[in-house]
Amino acid sequence: MQSSIIHKLLALLSVISKAQKPLTFSEIVEKTGLNKSTIHRLLAIGMEERVVRYEAQKKVYLLGPELFDLVRNAYGGYDIQEIALDEMVRLQGLFDANVTIGVPGGLEVIYLRVLESSQSMRGMQHPGMREPVHCSASGKALLAFLPPAILDAKLKDYDFTRFTERTITSLAGFKNELQFARTHGYGRNDREEYDHFLGISAPVFNYLGEAIAVLNIWSSYPRHKMGDLMGWSDELKASAQRVTDMIGGVAPDLPALADA
Repeated sequence: MQSSIIHKLLALLSVISKAQKPLTFSEIVEKTGLNKSTIHRLLAIGMEERVVRYEAQKKVYLLGPELFDLVRNAYGGYDIQEIALDEMVRLQGLFDANVTIGVPGGLEVIYLRVLESSQSMRGMQHPGMREPVHCSASGKALLAFLPPAILDAKLKDYDFTRFTERTITSLAGFKNELQFARTHGYGRNDREEYDHFLGISAPVFNYLGEAIAVLNIWSSYPRHKMGDLMGWSDELKASAQRVTDMIGGVAPDLPALADA
């Protein structure tokens, strides 16, 4: 079946969006494999609808403002905690553990919603609660996927306050944990802020590959040990991936972190 004009226009937009630099007309023809007359027609439609923009000085084509408006409106309209709720309920049902969703707030994590286990010690985590990034699984999951230069800027002169004997108090030790999170897809907190609480956390990414939220499972020690929670990590990551998919997000492709 012959491709429709819509399919061809989408293919054109995909080529332009994936290019590492703005493309000339000849480059678009080469990359799409379509003939010149078809490309002329598609570009004309794209510019009329403002999904393609032509830079006359350099004679190149870029994505147009209407596409960015569509993406911005889509992201401005969703409530991440409502989108994630079904997955939070699923995780709570699987493990009878506390499940939270958090978002970054500077160098803290802010929790938006908490689902408590049947054996929860109430009041330890609640909506609006904040935690420092260095001693929380959520903070590690949020920072681990930042580009190295941005991460280094955020951690410059950071105060690694000790809360328990297990708190990581050095930049080198913290970066080791961030590398663990990058490698395994989740962060962990083994009684680093409170002596009896531990957790794991997986990031939710937006369309730019930015970690904009985290799903977190936490429990109490000795009811559970870190090995128990790490055994739950595949289900946690699957839930975070489903939420990422629902908002059109993608995981970033980042290099290993440099040593501190």
